Amino acid sequence: MKLNPFDIDIQPDELARLNTPDSFKNSLTHDDVQLSKDLPIVVKYDYIDLNVTNYHFKQEFLLRDTQEYFTMMKEISSSTINDLERRARRDKSYHFYRSSFSGNIRKAVRQIMPDADESMIVYHFGLYECESKQASRATGERSPRVYFMLGTNGFIYPLFFDPFHELNPLVK
Repeated sequence: MKLNPFDIDIQPDELARLNTPDSFKNSLTHDDVQLSKDLPIVVKYDYIDLNVTNYHFKQEFLLRDTQEYFTMMKEISSSTINDLERRARRDKSYHFYRSSFSGNIRKAVRQIMPDADESMIVYHFGLYECESKQASRATGERSPRVYFMLGTNGFIYPLFFDPFHELNPLVK
């Protein structure tokens, strides 16, 4: 939707500030989080890991990984976080969850964003599950996950591609 300058009063400098990447040195306010979860998602790639951790986006993508990634991104980009969370509660096969900012996730985020606030909100979604349900780098069985941060104004920032489910592994 194109904004009509006669319908709203937003100046060019305000639009530029709105489109500036979020800084994650400070925590989001409760109101920012609530608003962001209610707004349609806008995907921003400002903080994507392109070769820092073992979970960067330049590692091998299989054809199925790529196809499922874009299928999910199409769905995500026309939804809200609240819509996706509701769907995940209704449909247990739909893999969309908030991730705890701890363990392997915290370590990986610290590698790409050392100054990030401890209260950052990280989500992940699954692309598909391997048949054995035991993804493993050693065997090559994949159950890929994509991790992203929640920003302001409906922005999400993809961070990591975890093809072997190592950032937030299943407890055996």
